[in-house]
Amino acid sequence: MTLSRRSALTLTLAAPALLLAAPALIRPARAGACVVPDLDRGVTFKRKDGSIGNAQRANDGLVRIDYVTNRGAWTDIRYVRNGVFEVSRVVQESEYEMVGASAPSFSWTHSPKPVTLTDGITWTGKVKETVEVTISDEAATVESTKRRWQATYTCFEPREVTLSGCVLAALTVEAVFKDGADTRRQRWVYFPAIDLGLETRRGDVTNGLVALGAPEA
Repeated sequence: MTLSRRSALTLTLAAPALLLAAPALIRPARAGACVVPDLDRGVTFKRKDGSIGNAQRANDGLVRIDYVTNRGAWTDIRYVRNGVFEVSRVVQESEYEMVGASAPSFSWTHSPKPVTLTDGITWTGKVKETVEVTISDEAATVESTKRRWQATYTCFEPREVTLSGCVLAALTVEAVFKDGADTRRQRWVYFPAIDLGLETRRGDVTNGLVALGAPEA
């Protein structure tokens, strides 16, 4: 990634025992303070670098996450399954329109199928990656590259976090991808009550979550 951001995820932590004893996965931090997020209606969020995004349920069990909606031509749109398993991504890390080629389009398939995320669960399998870029020539040439990663997703650190007046149960999910000598990492905060995971680290770049809620009416 070319974006330089050094922000850590800052969330309110509670002991796992408190999470297990909680009667609900979402509750108000104080009376009347919490508008429960829902993917059918849409969820909005803000990250520490100031980016504002949204997430909404899409077709075929997928969730569409637009990580950046307020920075000109900057694009980071992903479709995910089971909270964090990315199926596709279109990304352009510039506020200005690209010239000469389209934004890169990524697609991934997972084998075996992604699991439902719960504390302590691990998914290990193969992830096939395809990257396509359309060149702005007369033939609209599509350049494509393929890779196959060996991946492990680990779900851990149950806790409660307070965001935008709501106390939500949360888990950390970390993925490690390996292809020969190459290794890359991702990390998300996952909210079981919403079935939504939001990325907090990609490679060496971290970007914390500071707000999460329902869209304004």
